[in-house]
Amino acid sequence: MSILPIEFLRDSFPRLFARGMEVLENRAAAGDARAQRMLDDVKGVTGAASLQIDDEPPVVLSARQGWLSAGDAPAEDVPIRIMAALPGNALEALLGEAAEAGALDDEEVAVGAAQTASKRFEDALAGRPMTCHVTLADVPDLGHIEVRIGFNVSALPAEPGFTAELRFPDLESVRRGELTVQDLFLGGKLKMEGDYSLALQIAMQLLTNPL
Repeated sequence: MSILPIEFLRDSFPRLFARGMEVLENRAAAGDARAQRMLDDVKGVTGAASLQIDDEPPVVLSARQGWLSAGDAPAEDVPIRIMAALPGNALEALLGEAAEAGALDDEEVAVGAAQTASKRFEDALAGRPMTCHVTLADVPDLGHIEVRIGFNVSALPAEPGFTAELRFPDLESVRRGELTVQDLFLGGKLKMEGDYSLALQIAMQLLTNPL
């Protein structure tokens, strides 16, 4: 099954985000305190992500008070807080696998999509710039996938503040519950180089104070 990444970002992801919010709203209404905290965390965000697939013009996702929209520019009065450059072939392959496995219809995947907007992360970063190149290594049929990410920057620099590399099998182990995020850090499975002190500070802050 083939899913074009740009179409996914423009059409499918906002719907997935909205479904995740609906799930959280229903759980919170039923008395789930954690769902309410997650809901408040997402609704607290006013910010946009500019996502570029290969050499195509960026797709901009704007989040405000629990709503997400897609366009060529951020929504009015919504600042761009995240910039990222993504490889189209890898994203298309991963989306296709997710669709074939039925993952895009899973409630928890929808909730995860909603949680891509996080006031806790925004507050922890506190407006400070952070740039990184993240490599997912040993992806079947794709090899190494590199994603360039910048927070609170006006453009992605040629040289990031730090780099991080994670093997695909280890990421799969986390997904299956065989490893935790802490295991990646403490076990040296996440290889990092450069000045990643801010990233570690934020990660530890979020891990030690979960929702």
